[in-house]
Amino acid sequence: MRRFLLLFLLVAFGCVATVAAGSITFSTGQSDYTVQVGEEATIPIAVENTIGADVTGVLTQGVRFVPEDNEDGNPAARTQSRPITIFQDIREIAAGAGTATEPGTFFFEIAFEYGDGPRTRISLPEIRVHVVQSQTEQQEQTEQQVNSISSVSTLPGPAGSQGPSSPSPDKLPGQMPQDMGMLQAQAAREHDRMQALRSALLTGLEADPLVREIHAILTSHGYVRATTTVNPTDEGSGTFVFDYLGGSGETIRANGMVANGTAAYAAYAADRSLVVPDALPAHETYRLFAGELADAGFFPISTAVNATVGATFVSVGFADSQNRTARITATLVGGEVQAVSLEEPPDPFWLFSVSALCIVLLIAYLVRRGAPRAPEPPLPPVSRDPRGDALRLLEAARGEFDRGDRKEAYGTAGRALRSYVSSACGAGMELADGDVLRLLKECGHETGAVSSVLERCGGVSYAGSLPRDEEFWAVFRTIEAFIQQDLSRVAAGND
Repeated sequence: MRRFLLLFLLVAFGCVATVAAGSITFSTGQSDYTVQVGEEATIPIAVENTIGADVTGVLTQGVRFVPEDNEDGNPAARTQSRPITIFQDIREIAAGAGTATEPGTFFFEIAFEYGDGPRTRISLPEIRVHVVQSQTEQQEQTEQQVNSISSVSTLPGPAGSQGPSSPSPDKLPGQMPQDMGMLQAQAAREHDRMQALRSALLTGLEADPLVREIHAILTSHGYVRATTTVNPTDEGSGTFVFDYLGGSGETIRANGMVANGTAAYAAYAADRSLVVPDALPAHETYRLFAGELADAGFFPISTAVNATVGATFVSVGFADSQNRTARITATLVGGEVQAVSLEEPPDPFWLFSVSALCIVLLIAYLVRRGAPRAPEPPLPPVSRDPRGDALRLLEAARGEFDRGDRKEAYGTAGRALRSYVSSACGAGMELADGDVLRLLKECGHETGAVSSVLERCGGVSYAGSLPRDEEFWAVFRTIEAFIQQDLSRVAAGND
C-alpha cells in the first residue's frame, strides 16, 4: 500500500509538470564570419528541439554595425523581435542583418524565449560578421594569417618544446612573393567556385517543389520576394533565406536547407494570423476549433508553416486577454488537409483538483508511514530464451508491415529490441528507451546504433513520423543482427 501511494503521488505530480521535460538549444559553427561590402550578412544557426513538440516563442535579434572608420563613436544599432516556431524536425534557422555599404563589423546578439508562465530564455555568445571592401582585402588578410603562422615552428624542439623558426638557408630570393601569388590565385579560384555554387543552388531552388509551395502561399497573401540569400556548403547543399515584403511594409522571412540538390524543408513564421494555405481556413474542423476559441475570448496572433518532403505542417497560435495561449495545428499532404488538432490552455480548476488530490495522498502516506511493510511481489522470472522471444516479436513486426500496419510494425520492432536487452542484461521487465540505453552502458556495450533505432521506431509509432519501406527493412535488419549477439555473455564478462 505504501509503494502504491508513493507511485500514485509521483504520477499525480508528473501530470502537473510534464511541460518541464526537454529543451531547445541554439549553436553556431564559429563566432566570426566575413562578407564583402554589398553581400548579405547572414548567420546559420543550428537548432536542436528535444521537447518532443513544436514550440512557439519569440526570437530577439540585436544588431549593431561599427564602421571601420568610426570617428563619431556612435555605432548604428537596432533590435528586432518576431514570433517563430521551432518544429520538432527543424535543424537550422538563419539570422540576417542585411547588407553594409562600407567596411566594418556587425555585432549580433541573438536570444529565444518560450514557454508559459516563467519563460525560458536561451542566448548565443556575441557573433561578429566582418565586412571587407573587396576580394583583394580578403587576400591580404589571408597573407597576414600565413605570415603569422610561418613565424612559429610547428616542429617540436628539445623535450617537445616549440620555438621560433629560423630562416631556411635553402630559401631562394623571390620565392616568398611567388608563394603569395599562388595563394592569391587559389583564393580567386575559390571565390569563383563559390559563386558558381550559389548560382547553381539558386537555380535549383527556383524549381524546387517545397520552395515553390512556400512562395505560392506568401504571394497569394500579397507578399513579394524582396531579397534572396543563398549560402552553399558544398555542391548541391547549403541554406537559403528569402525575405518577403507585404503591402504595409511588414516582412516575412522564409528559410530552409538543401541537401543533395533538393530542399529538405522550407519554413517561415509570422506575426500575421492567417498567412496559411487556403485549404486550412476552408476546412470544416479548423473552422469549428477557431469558432470555439473565438467564443472563449481567444484571437489569432501568429502563424508558422514548415513544408517538408512528406507533408506540410501548419501551426496557428491564439491568445486571450489573460495571456493564456492555445494552438491549432494541421498536417497537409498534396495541398489537402489530412489532420487538424486543437491544443487548449490548461483548465485552472483541473490543476487545482490535481493539487488537492496530491495533498490528500501525501497526508495519507504520512499517516500510514509507521504501518508494517507489505511484502513485495516477486519479480517475474527472466525468460529462458530471450533471443527466441525477441526474434518472434521481430517476425510479428514483419507480418504487421507486410499487412500494411506500418506504424504498429515500427512499435513492435522497437519492443523486440527492448525485450531482448531487458532479458539479457536485466530482470526481464518492460523498459523505456532510456532504461535500455542505461543497461547497455552498464554491461559495456555501445549504444549508438541502438539509440538511433529506438528513436526512429518511437518517431513513427508515437510521434507520427511518416514510415518508409526501405527504412523499415534497414531497422529490421539492424535489430535482427543485434539480437543475434550474446549480450548475457557480454554482461557477465563485465561483472
